[in-house]
Amino acid sequence: MPVTVEQLLDKIADELILDESGVINPNVVKDNQKTIRNGTIQLGRGENDRLVLYQKDVEANKKDLLFTSTVDGEEIPKLEQLALIISDIDNVTISILNAGTSDNPVYTIALESIIDGIDGDAGNIDFIVDSNTNPLNVSQFVSIKNESSIINVDKANEFLDTSIYELLPIGDTRQDRITRFFNELGALLPNTVPDFNNPVDRLPNGTWTGNEQYSQDNSITYNEDEGYIHRIKNLPTGNINESKTIEDIYRTVEPYLKDILEEPILPQDGRPEYENKSSGYLQFRNLNQGIIIRNTNSEFVEGLNPVTQEYLDTGFTITMWVRFLDKVSEGTLFNFGNPTRTDNPFGFKLETYVVDKNSMYQNAQGTDVDTFEKYVLDNNVLTKDTNEPFFTNTNTERFVQLVVRDKPLDDGEVGILRDSHTGMSWAGGYDRQINIPEGENPSIGKLTTTRIPVDFQEWYFICATFNQNTIEPEATGDYSQEYSDNKRNSDFWINHVIPGSEPQIVPFSGYGAKCKVEIISRSNLLRARGFKID
Repeated sequence: MPVTVEQLLDKIADELILDESGVINPNVVKDNQKTIRNGTIQLGRGENDRLVLYQKDVEANKKDLLFTSTVDGEEIPKLEQLALIISDIDNVTISILNAGTSDNPVYTIALESIIDGIDGDAGNIDFIVDSNTNPLNVSQFVSIKNESSIINVDKANEFLDTSIYELLPIGDTRQDRITRFFNELGALLPNTVPDFNNPVDRLPNGTWTGNEQYSQDNSITYNEDEGYIHRIKNLPTGNINESKTIEDIYRTVEPYLKDILEEPILPQDGRPEYENKSSGYLQFRNLNQGIIIRNTNSEFVEGLNPVTQEYLDTGFTITMWVRFLDKVSEGTLFNFGNPTRTDNPFGFKLETYVVDKNSMYQNAQGTDVDTFEKYVLDNNVLTKDTNEPFFTNTNTERFVQLVVRDKPLDDGEVGILRDSHTGMSWAGGYDRQINIPEGENPSIGKLTTTRIPVDFQEWYFICATFNQNTIEPEATGDYSQEYSDNKRNSDFWINHVIPGSEPQIVPFSGYGAKCKVEIISRSNLLRARGFKID
């Protein structure tokens, strides 16, 4: 396909630009550029003249078309004739020579094309170059000068903003991306967490049901406009969201959370199992059975002379293991003499009794008032060991107490009857009684002795102590102030409080009740000794 005259002129301009022979230089370009001077377009542009540029090279070099030749009786521009015989402009080369001098240039421009057969004189186009009538085709060129300006840095900093953030690349910091990610995740997760009882629930056979209903209510698969991320990977293959579920998110982050997702390691119990030292134990089948201990070489067991009663001066301790098999049995666990009999009372006894919640308690005058259960509830009467109301898990409560008949102060009188009950700081309160009436500990005081938890499988170690040297304050006398300050303090009466303006808790204070009963279960004792208990 023939080329156009414009394409041919562009080719000539390209070769002029790329020519390295020195034919074309800034002065040549300036001499052949056009400008408007005195109202007309003139050749040769001065330093301050405005350059005239044309949209097309054909318009800038109209004189190139004035050179014609006759073909079949018709005058046709020679350049058009050359363009008609050129099929591919890329196969054309153009040679440019200056046969004259720099002051008087004579340019030789030739087209060479082996393919089109226009090499040699056939391609000579010197006719389009005439320094007088037709200038060289460089009037559209624009010279580029290497120039520099000296900048006053101080003035520039004073008037110019040197911090141009607009030229910096635009991008978020990594922290911004993380923040945006969590904001997006929070916006795309369903607003409601599944209730794994309704609708998503596990059937008795171990399978889950209700997944589909939850998805229909929340998943984008069912609601493209307002839905959220699908929950689990139960979508059919090919669905756009089959790998974009909450389960996929979980599987992606799961390897990073092994330390918090794995099952907690249960603490290893390295304590040894306790082995009984003996094959059995001595059992009393009925409470009226017992053992009589005597010294075959003497009338009395050492320290238990009923006449001298030296045990009241030295003190004594009774210890035994006991397991209670029911909630109603009462009686003496150990005794020497009978401290509560009417005729010549002496000795001591360790006994157990039971309080039924429906039984009546009496006031100071011995009149029935109300049931123990009502008193406990009305006065918020709490057990010391569990800090719960009495009768919480049972309709009866079991207690043990030590009762001791002390020596009389004067001949012919009966000694004080002492026991191990304490004062209590309940809402109703209970003052510790020193000289208890003859017979059983009356009224609400029954709830202040040592309580035995109801556990038919547990053994309890009971330690009952009488210490004559313990200071037992009374309402009158030298220690009346100590009594007044501590009459409802159970810790004081079991010898753990040193009285004063700033009371101190100690293992043994020397103050309190002379009679005291303490217990510990076999399980707690073995745990305290470092053994493992099932």
